Amino acid sequence: MEIKLLASDYDGTFHRYDDEDMKNNLTAVKSWRKNGNLFVFSTGRDMGNIMFEKNKNRIQYDYVVALNGALVVDKDNNIIFKKTIPNELAEKLVILMKSRVGDEIMVQGGFDGCNQTNRKLVGAKAEERRERNKKIYKQSIEEALKNEIVSLGCLNENFEGAKSLQKEIIEKYGNEVDVFINLNYINIVPKGISKATGLDVVARHVGINFGNIYAIGDDLNDIPMIEKYRGYAVYNAKDEVKEKALKIYASVSNLIEDYLRDAY
Repeated sequence: MEIKLLASDYDGTFHRYDDEDMKNNLTAVKSWRKNGNLFVFSTGRDMGNIMFEKNKNRIQYDYVVALNGALVVDKDNNIIFKKTIPNELAEKLVILMKSRVGDEIMVQGGFDGCNQTNRKLVGAKAEERRERNKKIYKQSIEEALKNEIVSLGCLNENFEGAKSLQKEIIEKYGNEVDVFINLNYINIVPKGISKATGLDVVARHVGINFGNIYAIGDDLNDIPMIEKYRGYAVYNAKDEVKEKALKIYASVSNLIEDYLRDAY
């Protein structure tokens, strides 16, 4: 039996703030891997964030395509691939983001960096986000901009604001970076990078047949991998994602159960 690889987006796909859904997904991934298959998280998050989730939710994986493909690591945090943004360019982009958004600017080195959150925000979720970020990120924006930078990002007030900022960045710096939208976040990565290119790296690294790679997601930054591989969407996905998917599933666990049932 040939090894298969399933790549799942994290936020909105694998993790939807539903305890029962998370439990089912974790159980399904355990069965998937037990049958000799590989499981990959393909996410806009960096590894600091994923390691936090690993400890919190006991997630399991073989590889992580992090920061929309700009960083790829194995389960032991060995770096398989990394592509950086020049520091001078990153400084210009941070200035632009600061002038357009009111909250949460990210300068990410892969495992560490800066996540600056506007402390005027109130409410339990805002406080929870600030406390989480304190545990993950130890650098100021100034410090992070002096180190290696793999990705930049920010949280916008709404999707329309994210689209507007994405357009502006592409008009000014589109020859040097690509810009993805995930919820109301924009994620800026080196030119030519996507979740699909990240999965390409994993495929070459493990020597797996590209026809045995499956992907599932919910948001616009998932489209490249859904288009390139045998791609699926969860029911809560954006319409643009569903249009590209071969099939819509209620959950990641349902997709895994389908394939395990057919294979065994």
